Amino acid sequence: MITKDKRKKVAYFCMEYGLNNNFRIYAGGLGILAGDILKAAKEYDFPIFGIGILWLEGYTKQLIDENGRPYDKYPKNEYIYNYLEDTDVTVTVNVKGNDIKLKVWKLETDDMNPLYLLDSNLEENGKYNWITQRLYAWGEEERVAQEIALGIGGIKAIRELGLDVDVYHYNEGHAVFAGTEMIKEKMENGLNLKKL
Repeated sequence: MITKDKRKKVAYFCMEYGLNNNFRIYAGGLGILAGDILKAAKEYDFPIFGIGILWLEGYTKQLIDENGRPYDKYPKNEYIYNYLEDTDVTVTVNVKGNDIKLKVWKLETDDMNPLYLLDSNLEENGKYNWITQRLYAWGEEERVAQEIALGIGGIKAIRELGLDVDVYHYNEGHAVFAGTEMIKEKMENGLNLKKL
């Protein structure tokens, strides 16, 4: 039997988290699964925390106009900051040769394990503050920028926060850049891939 202090500590990376209908940082099933995992981890006292994105506009809300046609609306989540704890941590990622700052926020409630959310909505990012604006919007280049924020920014946030991690779980491929960031760390510490 694995004792409580021997259980592996897990960093759970996901692009979206479905925590509450009014906390719109999710689109559907992937987010609902991720949110349920953080809630179950709390219930069963598993050492898991989440890494995600603080979407300013979250996902689309579909409405019907007066002519019966559907249209999309992106409600702003500015109220969301009222529920977040300021970690006093900011990390930097590089997108197209530009240094982008990501503020790290923490969300923890009585019914879920901690979730750390990355936010590019900062004045110093200028025209690049859009990276964490809208979930699953725009094109491929924008999606890669968001995945850099989640993966590389997530690993840097874990390091800056001093979080202890044994296992890095990527919910789908959105966090793949977390792997490249950890390879980079190992190479900076002397790992020679040519000798493997």
